[in-house]
Amino acid sequence: MARARFRKNTQIMEGRAYDPFAHALTTIDELHRLNHDGMVYHASGKVTGMIDANVDDFLITVPAGTFPHIQNFKVTAGRGDIDVVAYEGTTTSADGSAVDSFNTNRNSSNTPDVVLTSAPTVTDVGTLVHTTWLAPTSTGTGLSANGFVGEGPGEEWVLAPSTKYLVRITNNSGATIAYRYEFLWYEIAYDS
Repeated sequence: MARARFRKNTQIMEGRAYDPFAHALTTIDELHRLNHDGMVYHASGKVTGMIDANVDDFLITVPAGTFPHIQNFKVTAGRGDIDVVAYEGTTTSADGSAVDSFNTNRNSSNTPDVVLTSAPTVTDVGTLVHTTWLAPTSTGTGLSANGFVGEGPGEEWVLAPSTKYLVRITNNSGATIAYRYEFLWYEIAYDS
């Protein structure tokens, strides 16, 4: 865990109430401030050539002592019918290939504790906790849907530590498709 720590004592804690660059009391929203402090992470990509009835899986592995807050999971596709479902307590025999995750504050050296992978070998999906549906469309009609959370303030999922989560995308469109995915989350790492 390569993460800068803050607020080791009351003096430091009070000093951190001020933005170190603007030298002003922080009055921005929580996510914006966490971004300034280097605790917000992002992963995205485009998948092409997903054949009909195929399933693509993403695994979110949360280690002990980590409480990630999922702000957004979004899928954008060139056509529907696509199911996007999320499971908690997934069991795998192999976790798949790493998906590159980036700190949204490009001046921070913090790295996420959460491990995001694709194409895991799933032996038990776990408990279904969320579903999203991208409705059927004609060729060339794009659509998108947010999974886990919507656009509204305060809507997020706080994932449990020592737990694996599976996000499964299923192509039911009757054709080969391309889609884009995006994950956005934060991991609070202030010292008590």
